[in-house]
Parts: sequence; C-alpha cells; structure tokens
Amino acid sequence: MAVAAPPPDKPGGNTPSPLPNNPDQIILPDIDEGEGGEGTGTKPTKTPIIDVDNSKLVQFTKKYAGATEFYVEMQEVDYKDGSVARSIDGRAARKGENCYVSMTTSGKNQKQQLAEILTLKNKSTWDQYLLLRSSKVAVKSRSGEDINLSLGALIASKLPTQMWSTEIKVGPTKYYAEVYKYYPYEYTTCFTADGKPVYQFVRDLREKQLESATLYKTIRVGSGTSNGLCALPTGTKTYSFDDNTGSLTDAKGNMFTLKEDGTTGIKVYDKAGNEVTDDFKWLTDFFKMMSGE
Repeated sequence: MAVAAPPPDKPGGNTPSPLPNNPDQIILPDIDEGEGGEGTGTKPTKTPIIDVDNSKLVQFTKKYAGATEFYVEMQEVDYKDGSVARSIDGRAARKGENCYVSMTTSGKNQKQQLAEILTLKNKSTWDQYLLLRSSKVAVKSRSGEDINLSLGALIASKLPTQMWSTEIKVGPTKYYAEVYKYYPYEYTTCFTADGKPVYQFVRDLREKQLESATLYKTIRVGSGTSNGLCALPTGTKTYSFDDNTGSLTDAKGNMFTLKEDGTTGIKVYDKAGNEVTDDFKWLTDFFKMMSGE
C-alpha cells in the first residue's frame, strides 16, 4: 500500500532563494506522473498521501488559517513564453477586523507601480482606503460587507481531498512539496525545514505549463506581528470619494467637487465655488492607484 513519502531532513532550509527568471530552473514532476500516466524518468516522482489531514499543507492551514493577527511578505511571478511576464512584490497584514495590503508591480514595458490598501471595520461594514503615504492622505474608495484576507486564503483557499507528496528543485535546492488539483490548475506547495510554506507553483492542466509562482518570504503569526500596518498612519487626513458625483468629502463633512479641464486636467472646488486644486496635488497618484496604471 502506498504511503506518503517522508520529508527530507532539511528540505531547503529556511532561507529561500528568489524566484528564478527562467521557469526551467523549477523542476516539477510530470503532470500525469503517479496518476495512471507514465513519467519521463527524469522528473521527481509523486506519491499519494493517504491521510490528507496529516499533510503539511492541511496542518499549517488548520493551525493558522483563522489567525487574527499576522504579517506576510511575498513575491508572485507570472511566466509566459519561458520568462517572467510580470512580478508583484506584496505585503499583507491583519489585526482583528482590520487588514492591510501593498503591492509593487513590474514587468515587460511597465513602470514599477505601488498600491497600498487599508481596510477598516466600521460597524457592520468594512471601509477600504487607498493610502497615499507620502502625502499623508487616505481616500475611502468603497465599503463592503465582508473581507477575505486570511492566512488560509493566502496559502490555500480550499483544502483538497486528494494530494501527493514529492521533492522538487528550485534552482539547486531541493524541497519537500505537496501537490493537489483544482481543475484547470495544479498547485504545488513547498515547505521549509520548520514546516512553513515557502513556494507555491501553479500549472495550467490544459496547457501543461507553469503559469505562476509565489515565494512566501516572511510569514509571522501572533500578537504584534502586524507591525502597526492595520491602522491609519499618524497625521493622515481622510477623505471619501464618490465616483458618481465626482466629489471628495473630508472627515469634517466638507465636500469638494472635481471638474475635468481638457487643457489643465482636474480642478477642485470647495462648496463656495473657490478653486482649491493646489491643496489636492495628490489626486493624480490617487487616480493612478484607482485605475491600476
């Protein structure tokens, strides 16, 4: 009877390498290997995990998925035609009902971009703010009835019922890994010696190729780990943005109207009709963040 392959004594250690630019440096099992298909003999083998509940992925998720305070740093890379198409460096934190996410994006023919999003509980809803840290401004862009930023969602949003164990290589380093499928994708999660997820690779089962990879640079769980990120920075001025009316409202209820000028761009007026555009020089950055440009 097949049993889960035991993890190596020191599967890659706890200091992972950056994700390689060349996906060929990530050696994964053949997609059909160990499932009735025939492997090539040059790739890692997969062994069925009989008791999925004892897998490292499920154990980690059960222990930490519901954590009320955590901090994660990660890198996600999208691969296309044998090279990196896009790379995102991200940070995520949660403390109680409040959450924080930041993303820096770079890729072919793209400039580096930064987005910071703070979600704060407000009675029965959550208000989402875009942070313009250098201007000490936060703009509420929308409100919602629920948030889904959990450590479980960042590592494995759904727990599988069938899994395989394997040992793969990322560059020169071997890692114990666990594989599962949610069609049309296959997920492979690698673990460090202390049992923390360190890489996750996603392959498209239709194209049979690596689509994306995530490196979990840092995972911290427990009191004080959110680094104060889940609250408005001291001295931040807050506004609410109404896309329907094209207006901003500050914390005191003062409304400012935005009007687009074909020659000079967006102008801002207070309720008395006075132009106050110079007080809102951060609007360009706000709209870039809103549009993802």
